[in-house]
Amino acid sequence: MANPLSEDLAPDPAWSPEEVVRIQLEALRSNDQRNRGIEVAFRFASPANRRHTGPLWRFTGMIRNGPYALMLDFNAASYGPVESSGAQARQRVILADATTSVTYWFYLSRQTEAPYADCWMTDAVFVEPIEGHAA
Repeated sequence: MANPLSEDLAPDPAWSPEEVVRIQLEALRSNDQRNRGIEVAFRFASPANRRHTGPLWRFTGMIRNGPYALMLDFNAASYGPVESSGAQARQRVILADATTSVTYWFYLSRQTEAPYADCWMTDAVFVEPIEGHAA
């Protein structure tokens, strides 16, 4: 991927569920003081997800605090296989820093309405903590 903070990064029918998850995580890991990485991740949130987590300022607070904060500062990522059925998909991702690992489950769906018709977008991300370990 070129620039994970690019203003041109937006949902596209050409991207697979795995690519959408990677785009979001690389953008979050590259987040800057203007929160452009968080903004990119929010662009890939489905309309239903945005209704629950938006607007952007609220989504930003949710990412910066609590169990999602590791997404902004992880050292390693392990991507599980995408499990899909029709227009639904999920992917397990384990992120780690020097002291903690957290498992995230990304749930995505292929959108049916314009302007996102046929685009994979994230409906939800659930957190499954793993015990922290000493560095």
